[in-house]
Parts: sequence; structure tokens; C-alpha cells
Amino acid sequence: MNIVDQLVIGYHWSPRTRHTAIRNTGLIIGSPPVVNAAGGNDYRSTWVSLSPTPSQAWWLSGDALAVGGFSTESATWDLWEVDLTGIDTRHVMSGYPEIQALHNIPPDRLTWIASRDIT
Repeated sequence: MNIVDQLVIGYHWSPRTRHTAIRNTGLIIGSPPVVNAAGGNDYRSTWVSLSPTPSQAWWLSGDALAVGGFSTESATWDLWEVDLTGIDTRHVMSGYPEIQALHNIPPDRLTWIASRDIT
């Protein structure tokens, strides 16, 4: 069994502009995209994208936008720790360790950890 298959904690970065909505409703599949909206796209994933560590989650989100030269709705981003106990997930290891949560994640499974600015 791969260590990623045993994880019960995941991490998710989101723009600060979404903080209140995440506190109230959690992480919702099909929410307006941030990273997938780069370049004018509007791709809506059928999962919530997480990573095993905060740095890997940053690489998939805010850092991807900054490196690509794309704008974002907020310069400040929030880090959320996600309790994945009992939540169906799929682990993607094709070049980066993405954890795909296959259901919405309710707010009682989320802990706000920190915030940072895109640099």
C-alpha cells in the first residue's frame, strides 16, 4: 500500500475572497475554478483537488498561477487542512501527488491553517 493511500489529511489553498463561503459551505465540487480558469478557461473538476502537504498544494494552486503569469482574484490565499476520514478519494501520481476528493467536503472537516500572498 502506498503511503498516499493511507493519508487522512489533505491540504487545499484557495483565494482569500472565498474564505467566508468555504467556512459556511465547505469545499464544493464544481465551484468556479481558479487555476483551471487561467487563460479564460472555465473547466469545472468533478472532484475537490487536494495534496498531501501544504507545499505540494501550493504548487498545484497559487504557485501555478504565479509561475504561469496569470492573474488571480486575490493576492492573499488561505491554507485549509482537510480531514479526509471516510471521504472517498482518488490519488493521482502522474507527475504530482494530487488527492481528488470525490464528494463535497463539509465545513466541519476543514481547519484554516494559514494565509500567504502570491509573490
